[in-house]
Amino acid sequence: MAKRTCIFFISLFMVAETVAFSQDTVTVPLHVRAGFDLSGPVMKLVSNDLISYGILGSADINSSIAATAGIRYSSFKSSEVLYDFRSRGLSFTAGVDYNFIKANVSQGKYYAGIGLRYGLSFYSEEAPMLRYTNVWGAGETSVPLEQHTGHFLEITPGVRTQLLPGVTVGWNLYMRLLISAGAGKDLKPVWMPGYGPGTSGMSTAAEYYISISIPYRKVKVYIKPKVRDSEEEETEGENTGTGNTTGTSGFSNRL
Repeated sequence: MAKRTCIFFISLFMVAETVAFSQDTVTVPLHVRAGFDLSGPVMKLVSNDLISYGILGSADINSSIAATAGIRYSSFKSSEVLYDFRSRGLSFTAGVDYNFIKANVSQGKYYAGIGLRYGLSFYSEEAPMLRYTNVWGAGETSVPLEQHTGHFLEITPGVRTQLLPGVTVGWNLYMRLLISAGAGKDLKPVWMPGYGPGTSGMSTAAEYYISISIPYRKVKVYIKPKVRDSEEEETEGENTGTGNTTGTSGFSNRL
């Protein structure tokens, strides 16, 4: 499905320049959308260590820009030789998406663009078992349940297309930049809900959404008409033809 979606959007860009040039305005619908991330339940089938459920909403401001907001619940557990770790919490994101497809091609149905969002993660973490070794020997301790608030930025390229009237599908790639894990400089979470590995300054992910899309009004978008190359050639031909007529006339008079 993802491969077909990519091929479809590449085709859209290729035919964009062939749209009729005589039209200087186009009417497009603006939508509100609400979608569910399908990748979370699929990942749960692969591993029970990470549970993640997310919804994402957006509202078109104009034909190119949409305001977006999302909420996600995540829980994570890990058992290693040196530690047991658990975290869970809610994360919230808000920002804007920009559609690179022109309005006369997108028609309110297709999206290929990039978004920028700010994220907050309200989560709890604990380490029921933590083994350590130092100059005095080896030992075992635990870190009790603590509440933290993390901050991060998201850069989200993605695509979306209309599957059925009122139903869209698409995927987003995520590059997340950690601002603060909220747990202190020397105590970073193994997993921060909504972000990923809290020990890394950057994380990546991909999510696949199916959404309900409802138009709420229509707007007219000005499309700058493009001058045809043939019209320029005709103008040049007329100028050249005038010069030839004059030259022939002069030659005839000399005869």
